Amino acid sequence: MTTARERSGAGDALDDVGVFAEKVLGRPAWDHQAELLRSPARYRALCAGRQSGKSSTLAVAALHTAATRRDTLTLLVSAGEEASKRLLADCAALASGSPLLRGSVLDEWKSALTLSNGSRILSVPASQRQIRGWPVDLLIVDEAGFIDGDIWRSAEPAIIARPGSRVILSSSPWGGVDHFFRQLWARGMDQPDEHVASWHWPSTVSPLVDEALLAQIQGREPADYFAREYLAEWPDEFGAYFTEAEIMAGVVDYELTDPASIAPARRRLWPAVGGVDWGMAVDANALVLASVLDPADVDDHRWRVFLPWLEAHYRMPYAEFIDRVVEVSGGFWLRAVAAETNGVGAFPTDELEQRVHRARTRARVAPVWTNARRKQSGFGKIKTLLQSDRLILPRHPELLKQLRALQFEQQAGGGLRIAVPESAGHDDLAMALLQALSCVETRAVRDGWDDPHAHRFDGETVTTPAGVRIPRRPRPDERSHWCSTPSGEETGEGW
Repeated sequence: MTTARERSGAGDALDDVGVFAEKVLGRPAWDHQAELLRSPARYRALCAGRQSGKSSTLAVAALHTAATRRDTLTLLVSAGEEASKRLLADCAALASGSPLLRGSVLDEWKSALTLSNGSRILSVPASQRQIRGWPVDLLIVDEAGFIDGDIWRSAEPAIIARPGSRVILSSSPWGGVDHFFRQLWARGMDQPDEHVASWHWPSTVSPLVDEALLAQIQGREPADYFAREYLAEWPDEFGAYFTEAEIMAGVVDYELTDPASIAPARRRLWPAVGGVDWGMAVDANALVLASVLDPADVDDHRWRVFLPWLEAHYRMPYAEFIDRVVEVSGGFWLRAVAAETNGVGAFPTDELEQRVHRARTRARVAPVWTNARRKQSGFGKIKTLLQSDRLILPRHPELLKQLRALQFEQQAGGGLRIAVPESAGHDDLAMALLQALSCVETRAVRDGWDDPHAHRFDGETVTTPAGVRIPRRPRPDERSHWCSTPSGEETGEGW
């Protein structure tokens, strides 16, 4: 029972899957493949287009686990029986083509590949009966977007009893926003860490792709088909109000500022405006604050809006949430709060207005009526700010999930209906963001700063996808001339 490490003489160097692919399999990994294969994340999620190298990547990962360690089990789960056979055939072809592994293959059934070191690679279709009960070192789920959530819930427990076990999920972009693969992939894109990381591979990442031929295919195929199969874009993005690129262009890892951390003597240095969305039943009561970044803290001295704080509370009574809004307004120098009055919001908004007035926080509560026209105008403002690199968002998974889930529908009268489908979850934070930004008067701010040669960066900085450097804990412009109270909100016609 020998491993590839012992046969090759390369020793511990084969722990690096890139070295294994080159030295043992004779198939050097492309850069994008090596990045995924070498990731330390326990869950790795891949959304990939045609001929991007997905299948060979999965085969290399399976063989690396099986060949470099004794008595391991790798389980390949595919959407159907034919797909499971193809994936195992890719593993067998790579193994038989390697002088170091050719003699290690003891048997090759339709569903199993066993090496002489006692490690096995099993491939099964998506069946709860065939998946349950296996203790697995590496779980690979291929075409995960086509696999039912119950199958995933049967497969995932297979890794919990194996120290150092790993999961790779890959698929073309199928599945709604509430599908387990879509959610895990989005989690890894929004908040990558040692637990979950994600990748997006359009067909063009492959150095073998003929771009001229790809352009011809794009010209003759329907746009949604080409986007899904070759660009690896989710089918419902054509109905999504915000594109993935628009959202992620504004996301950066800055720190939110807890209102309790602001000393009372410095409160006037933290002006902000707020938006409130009242929850009902399964929705949350949500509060989002918005501020304009101090131009002295932005390396290009252009004004930008950011969110210093946000929070959402499920099943919190309105009275408690009102107390919380008043408490937050006592931490920041909160100048205006837009709160929705339609639906369940009329009485809570009136109560909030009275409580804020009695607390003498100087915040003005603006009762607003949110109709289709106001949504269209408000989300249009968010979209424009994102497209022009004027809005910076925190890497807050729930907020990003809700922005992704917003769908639009062109109506007969020419307007747009914008909403999160019930099956996709909530919109409370997205709506609170809309309300907060309605209190930011962008026409009142200008690029530049009084002393263009001065910088007041305080400590660590972070960089936006557009290359703009800001403090990790950004501060608002101390001048509050950009704070405004929405006008004409009863009809949704004013900003």
